[in-house]
Amino acid sequence: MITDMRNAMRFVWTHPANEGARIRAIFRAARFQARGRILRKRTLARLGERSSIWAQLHRVGTSMVVYANPPDHAEMLVWRRLLRPGDLFVDVGANIGSYSIWAAEIGAEVVALEPAADTFALLEENIALNGYRILAVRAAAGPTRGTVRVTTGRDTVNRITPAGGAEADMVTLDSVVGERIVDGVKIDVEGFEIEVLRGCERALSEQRIRLIQIEWNAASLEAVGTDRRPLADLLARHGYRLCRPRPDGVLEPLTDVGFGADVFALPVS
Repeated sequence: MITDMRNAMRFVWTHPANEGARIRAIFRAARFQARGRILRKRTLARLGERSSIWAQLHRVGTSMVVYANPPDHAEMLVWRRLLRPGDLFVDVGANIGSYSIWAAEIGAEVVALEPAADTFALLEENIALNGYRILAVRAAAGPTRGTVRVTTGRDTVNRITPAGGAEADMVTLDSVVGERIVDGVKIDVEGFEIEVLRGCERALSEQRIRLIQIEWNAASLEAVGTDRRPLADLLARHGYRLCRPRPDGVLEPLTDVGFGADVFALPVS
């Protein structure tokens, strides 16, 4: 417990979103920890300028919002810079809805996909809390339509696996978006990101997806048995280039496709 608290406070102190208000952020995090550990109660946490989520100790996806707003600082600033009211944003692996709510606050129309039943219930609760235009779909995204087994109760690391304790629908992004132009897609599916993109090659080939955020860590080694090079090649075949955000949310060309922080893909032309 002491190690967890120490790591949390270090994250709070060094996070760029807390610059200029680090002491206040430390007190906010300490109250959250005390409320969760002593009172066993959740905390209503601010996200963005006027939105909120229910934050719960030991749920990383919610705790991070307490510790920093926005939690994924550079990545979320990209969407704040580039999304516009009325744009279509698809959140694949939405978890409890941080990105969905962030995009909806900007004024985007949001479709949120989350296959894990327990997490999906929290996603729906956070959507109702804010009253935004978000369509929540309890489903995974993949290369084909059907059903899959998924884990539950693992917070941000639920994943597709034959040993999963629950069944969920699988959809393709092509089937979700149809012929529409998609202004933004965020994909965080524990290493299966390439499978998601194989399910939207029609939209990719027509470059109807204007910007894609993709988790780029080593989870793909366990999930699909490869590094991220095949994913980079798939996107390149469809005329997409890879970038990574600066701390201020400005995208810069990616020069090394090795594992690292999330990358963004956008059409070359």
